[in-house]
Amino acid sequence: MYHVTRLLETNSHVRCLLSDFSKAFDVIDHGIGLLTGLNMPPAILSRIFSFLTGRTQQVKHGFHLSSPKAINRGIVQGSHLGPTLYVIMEGDLKAFSNTNLLLK
Repeated sequence: MYHVTRLLETNSHVRCLLSDFSKAFDVIDHGIGLLTGLNMPPAILSRIFSFLTGRTQQVKHGFHLSSPKAINRGIVQGSHLGPTLYVIMEGDLKAFSNTNLLLK
């Protein structure tokens, strides 16, 4: 809010776009190719890819259990790796124009 208040002091109007990232961890792509662009040791990259690949999920309703389905997006709830992977995935967000202010 500080930035909005500061901008309102010098401008006649301010437009704000607010995003809710509460479900953000559900969209993390398991084929995160951008990880390879980071200067990480191959052993760490291998562990991350190993953690993400080969996961399945099932749905239980009453006494019925679905067959396992492969998942290729999302992070295991409560994993410590999730927030880091999300920051890496969204780290390349940039403002559309120099007149825009992007706060992450």
